[in-house]
Amino acid sequence: MRQLGERCHMVVGDARAGVRQPSQPILVLAKSRRVIDVVAADPGGLTWRQVQRATGLPVSTTVRLLQNLVAEGFLDVIAGRYLVGLGVLRWARSRRVESRLTLLAQPELDALRDTTGETAVLFVRYGDQRVLVGIAETRHEVVRLVSIGQVMPLHAGSAGKVFLAYEDEVRDRVLDFGELTAYTPGTIVDAERLRAELVGIQACGWADSVAERDLGTASISAPVHDHTGELAAVLGIGVPEQRFTDANRPMWTEAVVTAARRLSAAMGHAERTAGG
Repeated sequence: MRQLGERCHMVVGDARAGVRQPSQPILVLAKSRRVIDVVAADPGGLTWRQVQRATGLPVSTTVRLLQNLVAEGFLDVIAGRYLVGLGVLRWARSRRVESRLTLLAQPELDALRDTTGETAVLFVRYGDQRVLVGIAETRHEVVRLVSIGQVMPLHAGSAGKVFLAYEDEVRDRVLDFGELTAYTPGTIVDAERLRAELVGIQACGWADSVAERDLGTASISAPVHDHTGELAAVLGIGVPEQRFTDANRPMWTEAVVTAARRLSAAMGHAERTAGG
């Protein structure tokens, strides 16, 4: 294996028999979801203007949806900034994610945490966002705070970049949609520069990032494939930047890639070998 230290929808359905699904989506629900997805991706909250620009919805539609979502408890507004409502957060905490993926992933997350000493995480993609669905928390006193159900962007952070590197349609949609949000000075907001980095990520089989989504944090991530060869999830570690040193990175990178390959194998993925 090459030296790893070198740089080189969600389908929501009703399972009850006899329940027919609508042939056409209800547009107001789709627009409301777009608004909630955008707000949920920024823990600091967004102004109505930032929501409008990120969703591309008309001004009048954005304002009306925000008002209704606040009235129904889906969003809160504090000092002019919109955040995910407390009611939604209570629903998220009450829901346990027990899919085959997360059940198979937990032993790998625990082992990765023990090997690296850092918080191990598992993300799945939901639309044009990523959602944290599995975690094994570090035992260090200084930690990078993340939680189950947390929604994050795709263009900022190593896990998001892995999704973009391996999913062509999603990459084109996210990078061609418009302006990329700069969460920190380290966020890559130039689409062509990001595309070039994604080519390298796919060639290497892993990604890292430093202070791209939050200041003082770093991460390493690798793809998890299912039995069809499609990207099923992204597995990685989140680290306070002060522990993300040149001495630690090679070992941590190899540990992340190895854990992702083991989880892929557990999901039925048969990795191709030379000449195979």
